[in-house]
Amino acid sequence: MLRTVQRAKEATDGVIAALKELKKSLMQHLFTYGPVPVGAKNFSPQRETEIGPIPAHWRVVRLGEVAALSTKAVEPANAGEKRYIGLEHIEPGDIRIRHWGKANDVRSLKTTFQQGDVLYGKLRPYLDKAVLAEWDGICSTDILVIKAQNGLSPEFLAYLLHTFRFIEYTVSTTTGVNHPRTSWKALQKFSISLPPLSEQHEIARMLQAVDAKIAAEQARRAALEDLFKTLLHQLMTGKIRVPDIVGARRRRAPTMFPNPE
Repeated sequence: MLRTVQRAKEATDGVIAALKELKKSLMQHLFTYGPVPVGAKNFSPQRETEIGPIPAHWRVVRLGEVAALSTKAVEPANAGEKRYIGLEHIEPGDIRIRHWGKANDVRSLKTTFQQGDVLYGKLRPYLDKAVLAEWDGICSTDILVIKAQNGLSPEFLAYLLHTFRFIEYTVSTTTGVNHPRTSWKALQKFSISLPPLSEQHEIARMLQAVDAKIAAEQARRAALEDLFKTLLHQLMTGKIRVPDIVGARRRRAPTMFPNPE
């Protein structure tokens, strides 16, 4: 019984790992060629730029030209019932906020954010932490609150901050040994390829579909883990007895040589 559940968990882990690799490859494709099928031959005409080949109708801009940093501070005691986001609440590589704390559980000045802002972890940027805010709240000062503007979609921005090229750049801009941090002063100079808004939305939609599949498999993995723990406890405490289960199965099994009568 336990082995069956364990095998199901391992199979689900394999699916999750494969989906994450697919997402990495898909991001590379989408941010290079746009929202066209992988392997398609009808790509938009490409042009060479300072950041490599991109579709000819895309623009190259600095991040600071299409996004701004929000630095409005607040004392947690004055934040009311708002939720609090710290770096510990952000999952690497995920743009959704899945965990949070309460404002009255923290002290010292925090930064406010609004729905639609992108929250980026500037401490140890190699951890790849950037999420899209779906509600108003407050966050740690180790998180940069970035507002998309001037034709930049917040969803597109959130995924952009997870690209390999961006992570590589942020790591190169860190200062400090024990607690390496990057800064908005450095990030705003990062060159990005900017598609039209319609293409930004389509790119984000395609990546969100993969994220939804990953989340579904992770939920399945969590359910299997709970089932394994429950079965283990019930088997070890005798609430479920293996002989009874095996015996019940045997009683239900058809006989190979039925009585002729």
